[in-house]
Order: sequence, then C-alpha cells, then structure tokens
Amino acid sequence: MPMRNGSQIFVGYASLGKNILLNVTLCYKQRGCLSKIDFSPSGYDDESQMQKMLKKCVDEALCSDKYLSSHYLSVHLDKNLSFKKKCRENFIVEGNKLILKINGFDMNDCVSMLKAQSQQVCDLMTFDTLRYVTVSGTLMEEIREKHNFKTDLVDMKSEEVTDTIEKNEMYRNLDLSEEMADYINQYLERPYMYEEHFTLFETCTQLFAQGIRNEELSRIMVGLPEPYTEQAIINYMSALEIITLKDKEPETCDCCGQMKYSIARRVKDLASNALHGGNDFANRFYGNRSKYVHTGTLLSSNSYTCCSIPLMSKSSQSGTIDQVAMIDNWVKEGVKQCIVWHEKHKI
Repeated sequence: MPMRNGSQIFVGYASLGKNILLNVTLCYKQRGCLSKIDFSPSGYDDESQMQKMLKKCVDEALCSDKYLSSHYLSVHLDKNLSFKKKCRENFIVEGNKLILKINGFDMNDCVSMLKAQSQQVCDLMTFDTLRYVTVSGTLMEEIREKHNFKTDLVDMKSEEVTDTIEKNEMYRNLDLSEEMADYINQYLERPYMYEEHFTLFETCTQLFAQGIRNEELSRIMVGLPEPYTEQAIINYMSALEIITLKDKEPETCDCCGQMKYSIARRVKDLASNALHGGNDFANRFYGNRSKYVHTGTLLSSNSYTCCSIPLMSKSSQSGTIDQVAMIDNWVKEGVKQCIVWHEKHKI
C-alpha cells in the first residue's frame, strides 16, 4: 500500500538483483504533479555500484521488448470442473488443467502475469459455458465439494435404483465453443496494457461471471442472510450497462448544461432488440436491481426456516412476498444472449 508522508509518497521497493533493494518514493510540490522519483538504497553502502546497476535497469526498461520471453505455464482449475480438450496457439484446456502462453521479463514476472491472465480467461470461459470457472484452492471449490448431493433414480414399477446422479455432474465434460476458444487465443495474443487493458466485452464478462457465482451460491446457501440473489441480478444488469456504455451519446440538460445519461434506456433498448419479450425482461429485472440498489428492497424476506408462512403483498404480481428468492435459469441465458447480440451488431 502506498504511504504518504507530507509531500512524499512511498510506493514500495525495487529490486536491482544481488539482494539490492531500493526504496521508491514519489515527490511532489503541487498535488498531482510529480517533481521527482527518489531511489534510495536500503542497507547497501556501495553508492557507485548501486548507480551502475540502477542505470542498467533504466537502460533495459527503455528497450524492454527485447528482454521479453514467452513461457507456457499451467494452472489447475477447480477440481470439480472438467473440460473437453480445446487447443489453440496461446492456450490449452483439458480436464481441470489450463495452460497459457505468458510473456514476461523473468519467471517471477511471468508467474504474476499468469495470475492476472488466468482470471480473465476463467471469466470468458464462465460466460461461454454458463458455469462458474475458477482456479483450484478457492472457497467455491470447497463449497461445491461439500454440497455434491447425490440423487437416486428409481424405477416406479420395480422400485429399484436404476442410476445415481451427482450434483457436480453439471460441471463435468464442459465444452468450450470454437468462437470463445478463438477469442481467448486473440486475447492472449494482445500485449498486456496495465491501464485500460480490457475491452468493454471483457469487463462485461467479469461482472457476468460474478453473477453466475452469486446465483450458484443463492441456490446452495438457502436461508442465509446474504442477499446472493440480489447481488447476482445486480451483476447481470451491470454487465448489460457496461456493454452498452458507448451506444448512445449523452444528452445535455437545458437548465444546467450538465450531461445526462439514460443508462436504463440503453439496457432496455438492447433487451428489446435481442430478446423476444425483451421489454418485459428489462423492466422486471432492471426494476428489481434498481429497487435493491436505491431503496434496499430485497427480492425475498430470506426467512426460510423449513416452515413457510406466506407473506401477503399488494404490490407483487403473485400477491405474496417470496420467502426464498430464486432466479430462473433463463435469466443468465437472456443476459448472455443480449451481450452476444450486441457484439454481433455493434458498429
């Protein structure tokens, strides 16, 4: 974490190799205007040697591309996941193993880059398969293992068990589409930009993936106070807001001259174009999102205790307040369809 001390901001340490660390401090006279960068040695007395090594680092940084090298590094996905083999120049996925082509200045840099790139690739895979894809060692992996319920299929006449289905079967034999495989390959081909690296579509898939995650948790953690259902709908609707971010030019208010943005209008226009009954879809779920964000209104009372007492409501269509809010499976499919339609028809 950067630390400010007066007109100086300590940002961390820089390694020059040979166990030489420099304290890196940004100095300014006017806030927002950098006056100098101070490199001071930490426990190293040979000033001339330190200056030579620092100059070498700066020279290498000015022509950094020639020091980049490519490596194929692997990461294991959630052990409950299993993919059919899909191979491209810059990545391979098979079973729960993901291999990415990573560019870096050294192996430490490549390992750090692997963590960043694998997260975005997982989000793109989530968008494609509608199953939350994450790396191994996460809380979601543990939750899936603990809630891997088995269901016996029984023959009605003989009353014999004919088959057993595990809940986690839905995460196995996943097949990444050819279109998404090509997209991931092109994504990994791009030079990594530390500012504004992601396209609107990629940022959109990040939120969409969180929606898939929260929806899955809402089905597992029934009765807990966490509003996973509401959070999932916020993620889905926010994904639609992002993908339409540049669709309409903002209007200017006649009174104050400030720009006006019709975010809801953009989302509703997209849904009406992409979906049959899109207006109803947008009005319902964007309305639910707005109620929760702006007024704190939950989609359910979250009061399920195995004994259900109907709660009456004059404002809901059913006349009751849902005690356990569930998201229809087609909601994520509808949101995905809107995003895909937008990418195919955008100018």
